Amino acid sequence: MTSTPASDAHSDPSSGVEPDPSSDPSSGAHPDPSSGTPSEVQVVLWDGVELLDFAGPGQVFACADEGRAFRVRTVAARPGRIRSQGFLTVEPEGILGEGRPPRVLVVPGGASETAIADVELIRAVGRVGREAEVVLSVCTGALVLAAAGLLEDDMGATTWHGAVDRLRAAVPEVAVVEGPRWVDNGRVVTAAGVSAGIDAALHLVERMLGAQVMRETARYMEYSTGRFNANDEVGEDE
Repeated sequence: MTSTPASDAHSDPSSGVEPDPSSDPSSGAHPDPSSGTPSEVQVVLWDGVELLDFAGPGQVFACADEGRAFRVRTVAARPGRIRSQGFLTVEPEGILGEGRPPRVLVVPGGASETAIADVELIRAVGRVGREAEVVLSVCTGALVLAAAGLLEDDMGATTWHGAVDRLRAAVPEVAVVEGPRWVDNGRVVTAAGVSAGIDAALHLVERMLGAQVMRETARYMEYSTGRFNANDEVGEDE
């Protein structure tokens, strides 16, 4: 894959955006296999969250390196079951902000207006997001990042195609691009809608653990890596 520095998002809004590896302190970082301790991934849930937005990336991280690399936990602002957008009821494992910060914080989309109206949740996302090594938003989760103050004016970002205008209005100083599967600023990664979260999570697995582990993870999931490129347009034919 070609690599385009995130700063170029302002000059080339049609491109997929990846960080400059030489300036990204987390590039190539991965858990020490000898420690036997997987890195923690926390996936934020709330009522109305989009199912594939959180289940897709969660599955990628859970099976990466045959399940050795990451421990995936679902978290919410408070105890109690949540109902995803559609049909699934989930009981999160923990409370967002309690305990040590995760290596990766995943913020999915769905009923983003519900999340944004939850002051306690937004404060926790902002606090934990600043402590995590990487924050990954999926779909309208980018709007949640914006509300939490995690999208800064030197960043590029993407989101679900139906929310691009809303994100531009929320963070006019950020270069919001429509089309790429993900935009990687180094510490903050934003993915386009729904299934694009799988691509972005695979991208992070490659960034953290290498191309071979990413390919093995995609193969295990029987997920085609033919679409696995930041420059692929959302909805583009295979």
